[in-house]
Amino acid sequence: MQPDLDDHDRSQKGDHFQNYADYSRTLRAWLVAYGIGGPVLFVTNQTVATRVASSNHANLIISAFLLGVGLQILLALINKWGAWYMYRGAGDPEYQKSLPYRCWDTINSWSWFDFLIDVFSLLAFITATWKVFNIFLLNS
Repeated sequence: MQPDLDDHDRSQKGDHFQNYADYSRTLRAWLVAYGIGGPVLFVTNQTVATRVASSNHANLIISAFLLGVGLQILLALINKWGAWYMYRGAGDPEYQKSLPYRCWDTINSWSWFDFLIDVFSLLAFITATWKVFNIFLLNS
């Protein structure tokens, strides 16, 4: 049971959440832009496209970029659905007792889940980027 919050604490909590939401949105936008930008570079730059395509790592590079973007889209969908259930249940104590609401309330409390998806996305992008650098810098 959470202690009662006074107006100042409630305001501070709202400010902290808004700060979190802003950073979360910004990070997701950057990750998706990077994950889409990499493959676009391969398609639009003949030198990069030729070198990546002729390497033994082309499938891994493209798959890693797509995996990173896919994870971010999945996370956005999960957060969207969770937010809808929280919206639906706001001010409705009866609905808050329902299984869907309780499940999404639990998922919404898992900050580690967002962190884990972000880490896996970053690892996918780092892997793809490192392989591209290796193709150009080490000719491997």
